[in-house]
Amino acid sequence: MKRPLRVFLGACALMGFALSSHAAIVTQWSATVSDTWIPGSFATGVTLSNSNQTLSWGEPDGFGQSSLTLTSPPANETVTTYVGGGTPPPESTAAGGTLTHHNVPIFNSPMTGATLNSTLNLTALAPPSAGPGTLSPINFNIAFLETPNVAGQCPAASPPNNPCNDIFVLLNGFFNQTFTYLGSSYFVNIFPTSGGVLSILEPSACAAVHAVNSAAPATGCFGFTTPEDATTTLTFGFTISTLPLSVPEPGTIALVGLALLGLAVARRRIQVR
Repeated sequence: MKRPLRVFLGACALMGFALSSHAAIVTQWSATVSDTWIPGSFATGVTLSNSNQTLSWGEPDGFGQSSLTLTSPPANETVTTYVGGGTPPPESTAAGGTLTHHNVPIFNSPMTGATLNSTLNLTALAPPSAGPGTLSPINFNIAFLETPNVAGQCPAASPPNNPCNDIFVLLNGFFNQTFTYLGSSYFVNIFPTSGGVLSILEPSACAAVHAVNSAAPATGCFGFTTPEDATTTLTFGFTISTLPLSVPEPGTIALVGLALLGLAVARRRIQVR
């Protein structure tokens, strides 16, 4: 055999070995998300209960205490790997947990912020295998202002003839947490998807939150407000991708949230049929 031919066949053999030894990516996972509040991440006077899923605070004004309650999604959700990076498509974003604010009139609120801990446990479905198990947690820090319910002194836009809206500011989120499994790297992101709630808040709202929690930016903060004597829920989603995701602009997060809402409605209609 001539030398060039032997070299060519040898290169082909090495290429074949490299391809066969490269692990195929996992395309589907069974996922379980667990959300809790981190003890000690909030001020004295705030009470932690309900298996570390509820924070409550304030002296009641005849309506009970205000509270923040976390709800984890159903266990063993099926999640499809997003092959790519950038902004995730809605079909690759699975439902995460929820954060619900029960907002009632109270006095002497000690609540200025807390840290939400979100943990993801994964089992590979396609191809099937036992791992990778529980990943490192992702923490979300929030700043909070219980506003004084005085007409004409509301730092955030509020409904007419209603006390002032309370204000939440998200300090972080949408992290590219990476893990390696069977020779392939993946990126996990957990982020808010409630497009109708989240927005860039007005300067007066940001400044008011910054005054009680200096970790919040004084301008250009990203968050939501909640009407007094009402219940408001923020929904989270998560993705598993093969490349890092880009941090979307707030408007992009809103579009993803609205698309997810439409996708969920469509799925329910299909199930009804």
